[in-house]
Amino acid sequence: MASISTASDSHRSTSRRLVLPRWTAGAAIHVVLGLVVLVGLQGCAGMDFSGQNDRGAYGNYLAARFAGSQHESKAAAQYFDRTLATDPTNPVIIERAFMVALNGGDMDRAVDLARRLIKVVPDHRMARLVLSLAAIKDGDYKDAQKEIGSAEQGAFVALVGSLTEAWAAAGDRNQQLALDKLKAFDDKPAFDLFRAYHKALIFDLLGDKENALASYHQAMETSGGTSIRIVQAYASFLDRQGRRDEARAVLDQYAALAPDHPLVKAALAQLASGKTMKPLVGSAADGVAEALYGLGSALAQDPSNDLAVLYLQLAIWMRPDFNVARTLLADTYEQKKRWADAIAAYDLIDEDSPLYANARIQKALDLDRLDREDEAVAVLKEAASDNPKAVEPIVALGDIYRGKEKYAEAAAEYTRAIGIVGKPDPSHWSLYYARGICNERLGKWPEAEVDLKIALTLSDDHPLVLNYLGYSWIEQGRNLKEALVMIEKAVELRPNDGFIVDSLGWALFRMGEYPKATEYLERAVELEPGDPTINEHLGDALWKVGRKIEARFQWSHALDMKPDADRVGLLKSKLELGLDAAESGQPRRDAGPSGS
Repeated sequence: MASISTASDSHRSTSRRLVLPRWTAGAAIHVVLGLVVLVGLQGCAGMDFSGQNDRGAYGNYLAARFAGSQHESKAAAQYFDRTLATDPTNPVIIERAFMVALNGGDMDRAVDLARRLIKVVPDHRMARLVLSLAAIKDGDYKDAQKEIGSAEQGAFVALVGSLTEAWAAAGDRNQQLALDKLKAFDDKPAFDLFRAYHKALIFDLLGDKENALASYHQAMETSGGTSIRIVQAYASFLDRQGRRDEARAVLDQYAALAPDHPLVKAALAQLASGKTMKPLVGSAADGVAEALYGLGSALAQDPSNDLAVLYLQLAIWMRPDFNVARTLLADTYEQKKRWADAIAAYDLIDEDSPLYANARIQKALDLDRLDREDEAVAVLKEAASDNPKAVEPIVALGDIYRGKEKYAEAAAEYTRAIGIVGKPDPSHWSLYYARGICNERLGKWPEAEVDLKIALTLSDDHPLVLNYLGYSWIEQGRNLKEALVMIEKAVELRPNDGFIVDSLGWALFRMGEYPKATEYLERAVELEPGDPTINEHLGDALWKVGRKIEARFQWSHALDMKPDADRVGLLKSKLELGLDAAESGQPRRDAGPSGS
């Protein structure tokens, strides 16, 4: 089941997204890829936008650049076209228009611009790659090899070009040439996994069963059996060879790591039904798509890298039913907080895909992030209605309500989910934790305490549960020794979680241990310098130990951070009157334990 987010940096939490295991071959490949693909985009380095005297055209060019930077691909295309109408052979303009089209997924336009670009920059790497891919899509494998062979040589061509040429050769049924192209990776240990995996896929496509089996073994060994794509491909190969029990064993081994992964569950269900699994790659175009997906997946490990989107768009172009790539593309957009683009990507995932259920939930969460709560709720209610036994959409609905501080509605959804799962197992701890938070916020402490204790048992003392329950007891003046031990254990488990460290410091403050409280609260502010509650707590502790100038600085700092409205007046009073006078006669009102 999809578990509730346990992020400790906000009262708001959302369902933890399904994270498809990305292609990983160690840090080395990630660094190398970043450098290689960057070189591929520098075919026009040093070109100058000179000779452009028309102010209107220059304005259109600037507007196009701005629209592109805002990911407004259609608007950028219009402005680039206006600019190119005035200066049709300017390589800088053509290249920028070409790259915007690629990143926006407008591949027909990208192909047209690639053809224009090579007329002025004949060896442009990315343009030649796109034209090579277009030839593979059309089944013209010799032309595909000719196109990539015309690109400027360098690291980009050695990596991306070699993979493209290998698959073009495979499409042409030239196994030896395909293998020769893959030899480009022989002296590059960081690419051992790429080489072994694509050799296996090529052997499999061309019917060389013996070599396919050996290469799949090597890929499985190199990846440690943790790559879902390799596991799927290998299991499919074994099943098609009549070795169904071995195929099931491979899938079961992965399922032990990720029992709820929809792709594995779907593959096991297919085996159980007696239907033979299809090959993961059924054509040269599929093979190139797999290679591009692998590159995009590696690059997506760095959220600041914009190149992942480009390679994932190319992968989807080569294989329009590539729902795994669409899911990763949407996830990449989410990392960049491009919620609308993520929603658009999720909308294109096929309804019969094992990934569709997750796509709907993630779409709803992204709608909520755009403050479109009604639409988000409607999507989740529809998903729950379509599959009454699924807890994931119900949990997501509860999370949305909890994020809006609609605790009664959220608690009702968590109760509904708990009813569906029946007897809980350790994976269900977050349901009780979330409902416990809601009940605590609703003032139903007896019910909250029961839920939090269940969550503590199921989670085997998860630090967030230790923190929440321990802090709540201290606030109530109950079980103080046990509560302090619990929070100390939470800090031990998560020493770099500023919110949990804050809870320990604040617990010590409440117990009158001001010097020790100050020590922990100073550490909490170092870890989470932008949180107003932690800064206020530190200010209070500093006041108690006589560091009053520093205390007022922290209170002032907390005010600048836009704290909750009910804290503003008290913070101003503390600044004016000091801690004791400001709180005289007022009940203490805290933000609640972290991790809520």
